[in-house]
Amino acid sequence: MSGHAHLKAGLPGDSTVTKWARQQGYIVKFTHLPTGHIVEFPSIISDFTDNHQPSLEMRYGSSQHDPITTITKTGRNISFTLNVLNSSLNEARHNTQCVNLLIQMLYPTMDNANSFNGLPFINVHMMNILDGNNNGDGVICVIESLDYNLDFDNGILNSNEGVLILNSSGKEIYPISIQLSISAKTLIQANMDSESPSPLSPNYPSYGGR
Repeated sequence: MSGHAHLKAGLPGDSTVTKWARQQGYIVKFTHLPTGHIVEFPSIISDFTDNHQPSLEMRYGSSQHDPITTITKTGRNISFTLNVLNSSLNEARHNTQCVNLLIQMLYPTMDNANSFNGLPFINVHMMNILDGNNNGDGVICVIESLDYNLDFDNGILNSNEGVLILNSSGKEIYPISIQLSISAKTLIQANMDSESPSPLSPNYPSYGGR
């Protein structure tokens, strides 16, 4: 594959649900930073969790009643579930290709000497939910887990051949509904234009107070 791949899930056939999701801007975009490859999913977000967890270090002195508390770092973990729908065999094949590319992004890139030359950093953009802190470009993450669930309860796509014929012929079978459950750890992007690098821009507004 030459150049940067830019796969948009749901394009073949342009199904009603996919078209509606794109018109509404319900797009979740993954950009692989080492290669620039992009995968987009027009999807339904069924849940989203954003956890911020400061790490504290306690130091006790012989003459002190209370410890000195130092914040060493603040971790941010996100998790969300996407539901992607297939309306045709072509769309199902394309969506499967998009999922496969996203899974490949979880692995480090390697050179000809089998040495790692690119860490699996992925920029995730999810409308205003994850749109970054500067230019709305998304949030850089390391995906820690990705569960790819084929939901056959909502029906399958198999060219109307029937399950018995399909199983004996070895042909393709796809679910109408695909579910992706993702857990990731975010990386803070410092504002290097400021004299004191910070994830907040110098003119970040203040809410409350006088």
